[in-house]
Amino acid sequence: MLHEILLFFATGVAGGIVNAAAGGAKLFVFPLLLASGLSPLAANATGTVALWPATLPPAWHYRRELFADRRVLALTLFPALIGALTGALILISGSQKAFLAVVPILLLIAVSAILLGRRLAAVMTQLLPDNARTGVAAGLTLAVGFYGGYFGAGMGFMLLAVLTATFGGDLHRANAKKNLFAFCINSIAVIPLSMSGYVDWVAAPLVLAGGLTGGYLGGHIVRRVPDTLLRVVVAGLGLILTAFFLLR
Repeated sequence: MLHEILLFFATGVAGGIVNAAAGGAKLFVFPLLLASGLSPLAANATGTVALWPATLPPAWHYRRELFADRRVLALTLFPALIGALTGALILISGSQKAFLAVVPILLLIAVSAILLGRRLAAVMTQLLPDNARTGVAAGLTLAVGFYGGYFGAGMGFMLLAVLTATFGGDLHRANAKKNLFAFCINSIAVIPLSMSGYVDWVAAPLVLAGGLTGGYLGGHIVRRVPDTLLRVVVAGLGLILTAFFLLR
């Protein structure tokens, strides 16, 4: 039992460091929970629930920047919430075989989002047409919300890209809205996941405690390592770890 407690806590520490330094904590937490013996569906649900509280402090920190363009904010947030609920319900009502079948695609999406980082925002700004930006953005936030409810690794980068393109080039404001969207999407997804029976309630609080510790440590690491290198390492190791535990 002690080794499991240490493993769950260490998993959270790793995820917290990764999240603070480069983003993409779920890409690390998911394979490490698999290594603890949890099934893929349980590892996915437990990771989402355990990491959820970490999305609140950033959203609260940027609360003053959130409420400009309220109409557009509402038009894009509501579809994201619908997508999150739909993704979580499909996850828990589907089979483990179906989940495993789409994991490679989900990993490629997550790794691509993490590697591109904020460049994804520039690409999205160029692709979204000005005359239909809000409507297209609503469709994209629906898709990102669904992804967040179903898997979620790298979702923050996707949200930042869509919201930067939707609300203009002010990255500070877009980042504030990204934190709000991430918190709301995860909050919606956590409700059905918590009642699904897949969440390991021993692992989840230990991963959370480790994540808070790792987040503090990651704040010091990020000052010493280049952002691009961090994202490459996170994406590469996350992909290798997940592939190893799924294919063994």
